[in-house]
Formats: sequence, structure tokens, C-alpha cells
Amino acid sequence: MSAVLDRVDVVAPAPVHPRVVARPRPRNERLAVGLGLLLVGVMHSVNLAGWPQYWDDEGTYYSQAWSVQHLGSLSPYTYWYDHPPVGWLQLALVSWLPDAVLDGSTSAVLAGRVVMVVCTLATALLTYLLAKRLGLTRGWALLAMLFWAVDPLVLYEGRQVLLDNVALPWLLGAFVLALSRERHLGSHMAAGLCFGMAVLSKETTLMFAPALLVALWQSAYRPTRAFSVMGMSLLVAAMGSMYLLFALVRSELFPGPGHVSLWDAVSFQFLEREGSGWILDPDSPEGGAYDTFHSWLQHDGGVLLLGGVGAALPALFVRRLRPVALAVLIAAAVALRPSGYLPHMYPVAVLPFCALACVGLLDVVGRWVMRRRDVALRAGLGTVVAALLIGGVMQLGDWRYNYEAAWTEDTNDVHATTVEYVAGALPRDAVVVADNSYWNDLVDAGWSVEDAVWFYKADADAAVADRLGGDYRGIDYLVWSIDVAENALPVVAEAHEHSELLWAQGEGRSRVEVRRVLTPAEEARIEAEEDARVAAELEAELRRVDAFMAEDSLEWPDLTNGQVTAIRQERDTLSVPALAAKYETSEETVGAVLAGG
Repeated sequence: MSAVLDRVDVVAPAPVHPRVVARPRPRNERLAVGLGLLLVGVMHSVNLAGWPQYWDDEGTYYSQAWSVQHLGSLSPYTYWYDHPPVGWLQLALVSWLPDAVLDGSTSAVLAGRVVMVVCTLATALLTYLLAKRLGLTRGWALLAMLFWAVDPLVLYEGRQVLLDNVALPWLLGAFVLALSRERHLGSHMAAGLCFGMAVLSKETTLMFAPALLVALWQSAYRPTRAFSVMGMSLLVAAMGSMYLLFALVRSELFPGPGHVSLWDAVSFQFLEREGSGWILDPDSPEGGAYDTFHSWLQHDGGVLLLGGVGAALPALFVRRLRPVALAVLIAAAVALRPSGYLPHMYPVAVLPFCALACVGLLDVVGRWVMRRRDVALRAGLGTVVAALLIGGVMQLGDWRYNYEAAWTEDTNDVHATTVEYVAGALPRDAVVVADNSYWNDLVDAGWSVEDAVWFYKADADAAVADRLGGDYRGIDYLVWSIDVAENALPVVAEAHEHSELLWAQGEGRSRVEVRRVLTPAEEARIEAEEDARVAAELEAELRRVDAFMAEDSLEWPDLTNGQVTAIRQERDTLSVPALAAKYETSEETVGAVLAGG
């Protein structure tokens, strides 16, 4: 027994593989990431109500979220499947956040922008985690996160209430889970869940599916790789089919009399919508793809957008960077198609991948240079990299003007004064048509959801058109902004033609007018008054002319002004002697009159 015990006592413990020992995350990493997120939060929050200018789409998405919360419907109007509703369902779910932060006296769109700041913070953190999954060190990962978050184009797009900003954390989360180091089937299924949420939040994120599959294929454990791909794909397909099932249950999957359909919406988005032209064609339609592309470049000089595309080409040949490089190149290829619709928010989803491609390539080049033993080669390559970095930093100097605008300019002062005027001057039982950035403000000011009308629906929604009587006479007032002016359909355009200006504020694209739509009786009265005024002015002018013609000419006292005029008019039909005889004057006077005329 003692021999057995002795053997037990001397048995050494089984060696533990060092990789299975959990190592606590260093505090300095958490501190650095926390400070980075604090910086991002401050940059995206300062002057949130002032810049950029509120616009129609922001109000549309927030009004739909408000409808979910307060009306129990997907939209204040007929939901027509323009986008899957999951994006604004999430906005409605976190509507408590802006209510807790704001005092309720500000614009409703600002409430949505508060949620966008939260989405930005989530995206920044996920960008950092994805960089770590791609093999970047903490410093490079933090740089990638900040490179994305502080870019002026991200600052401009990220503040706006857009479904793209809601979908972005889900999209990056899918890549983070697909590249999970544990290679667990559950992580890959969760990646499918996140990607499905991204697609249902904004359907255009579906174009990143090939890049996500490459990420999963490269990271999955080879014996179970097929199960991972199949599991993720099935989850994405299942979530997408829920949208189809939703339309089918409502009998709105296919076109039919008296209802909208998912088929019609998809046909409009992909086949019938007017194209924006080619992104590289300066002769494309005004405000089209070419102008949109250059508006992106005005924000950051192309540092992130063009730099990301340029970095993605070589990064495609680096295995660990291939998923993000492929994501960038897919988005670039879609944007470069000769025709199609290119909205201004298009780059939102690809910008984090651009930052990861740029910083990831710098990491690869830096490591390769440091491994070279040839000092001269290292110095030369280091000089090239340093020159590129210096060139980029010099370009960053121009960003200060965009930062100044973002943090100091008030581009929504006209919006605020318009809401104040409308709330104080217009009756609450009047039908007011405006762009959707005003819709929630009108409802908050006391208008019913039936009387506050989004201008687009006055023509495009049969239920609203019936409520208005089918023509402009059902509209009482117009809030005429640039969004309405550029996109008004026939009924609203006709209402503008039959309206009078009550109040105006702002200049150029910031100008807003409040107009009262006239009734036919008022128009008839105004037209009669105008006709009477014109007739009175004409009669007074005729009397003045008659009096002038009867007066003696200052140059030829023996003739009146009327006779002088008549002589000059008849010069081609009567001779000088005949004119002198007709107007009882001398031939010398007639000659002088004709010479002077």
C-alpha cells in the first residue's frame, strides 16, 4: 500500500497546453479602446442637432418607427415594402433612449440621430474586434477603428437616421462571428443570424454575402466546414423567407387589385427606378451618380473611400485580409455599373471594410519590411511607406474644415423656425403637406396623423389620395422645402401652383416656404381683383397718354405731341407737302420733325 501511495505522491500533474490557459485581457487595452470610443462618441455627438441638414429620408424612417410604437403599424401610411421593416422596428425598440437624453422640445429627427450615435459606437467597437480577428495587433486594430470613425464622410453619413447605419453593426458582427477563433458551429450560426438581421435592416447588405462566405470558409474547421457554411446559409435563407411569408400572409406577395405587393416594390427598386447614370460620367443626370460620387470626395478627399479600394486590390492576395478586400471590391463593382440607382448613403456599409483594408495592408507591409535583413532594402521600403503616410496626413489637414462645419454650423435653424411658425400660425384641423422631416414635429405640435401628410403620399398612396378627394383642393397648406420642390408629384405640384406665399425663411437649398392653398372661389375673386387692377391701371395709362398727346410739343409749338408722332408714323405713306398740308404747318417743320425722329 505504501508503495502505491508513494507512486501516487510522485506522479507529476499532466502538462497543460499553454493555449488553453485563459489570459485576462490587459487593462491597458480596455482603457485604450474605451478612450477611443469616448472620442468617437464626442465627435459624433457635438452639434448633432445642427449638422448635417435634416432631410426627407431621415423623417421617413423615424416616422415609421414612431408608427410602430404609437400606432401599432409599420407606417403611418400604407406600408408598400420599400424596405424590410426590421430597421425601424429596432429604432422603435430603443426609442426610450432619446426620450431619456432629450427634453422633448427638440426635433423628432434629432431623437433618431441619438440612436445613430449608439449604432456608430457599436460599429466602432466591432471594427476593432474584426481587426483583431484579421490578425492585426492592438495598435493597428485601434488605428483601424479610429481611421473609420473620425473620417468626415463617416461623420456626415453616420449622424443621419439611415437604415444603413442600423444594419452596419449586424453586418460587422456577422464577420466577427464568422472569423471566431473558436471555430465553433454555434458562432457560425450566430453569424448567419447577424447577417440575416443586417439584410432585413437594409437589403443592400446582401451584396456582402460572398465576402462573408469567404471569411467563414477560411476560418472554419475543415472537417466541419460544410456544416458551418450550410448552417449559416440556412439561417440567412430562413430569415429572408420570413419577409416573404409576411407578405404572403397579408396577401401582398404578388400584384392584385386594391393592394400593394412585394413584387411591385422589388420591381420598382431594381427595374423601374430611374437610374443615376455612370459614376465616372460627368454628363450623367444632375444630382446623379457622378455628382453623388464627388460629394463623397468633398468630405474626405477620397482618403478612406479611394484608399480603401486601392488597398483592397493587393490585400486580396493576403489570405487573412481577403474577406474585407473582397467586400470592398464587390461594393466598388456595384457602384461602377454603367447604370442603376446610386443613393448618397451607399458607401456607409463599405467604409469600415475600407479602413480595415488600408490598415491591414500597412500591417502586412510593415511586418514584411521588418523581416528583411537587408538594411538598405528596409530603409528604402520604409521611406516609401513613410512618404505614403505623410501624403495621407497632409490630406487629413483638409479635414479640419469639415470638422469645423460639423461642430459649429447650424444648418437646421430654418427647420426650427419653420416648425415654430407653423405651430403658432396654422389651425390644427388644416391639412398640412410637408416633407417627412417635419411630419413628427407636426404630430407633436397637435396635428392628427391624417392631417399631417407626407408630400409623396398625397399622390402615391391611394388611401391618402382618397382622403384628400383626389386633387389639390384637399390640401390646405404646404411646407415647401427643397425636398418637396425637387420631388413633388402632380397633385402637390398643382397645389403649389394654386397657392399663395404666407411666410419664407432661408436662402438657396435651405429656403422653406409656408404656402396656403387657395379655394376655387378665392382664386376667382383674386383673379377678378387682379383683372380689375390691371384694367384700372391700363385705363389710367391711356388717360395719361391721351393727355400727353394733346399737349403742345416743346420743340414745335405749332404741333401737339400727338401730331408729331403721327407725322413720323405716316412718313412712308405721305409726302412732306402732304403732311404739311394735313397738319397745317410748314414743310420746314415737317422736315425737322422727320429728321429728329
